[in-house]
Amino acid sequence: MCLEKFCGKLCDMHRNSINCFFHLIAGIIIVYALWIHNVKLILVAILIAIIGHIIQAISSKKRKKKKR
Repeated sequence: MCLEKFCGKLCDMHRNSINCFFHLIAGIIIVYALWIHNVKLILVAILIAIIGHIIQAISSKKRKKKKR
């Protein structure tokens, strides 16, 4: 039951196409960074994922304001 809630929340967090794209790029970078053992690239990938979440938060706030 708890896993279903987690998966549902995870899907909602990545519903925005821009955020999903940023996470795809971050995923590719992090796999490569782990392959070559580069900590700087791992941090860059995490930063890209965080930027994706920030973009999604900004766009969802704009969407909520338009509905009012």
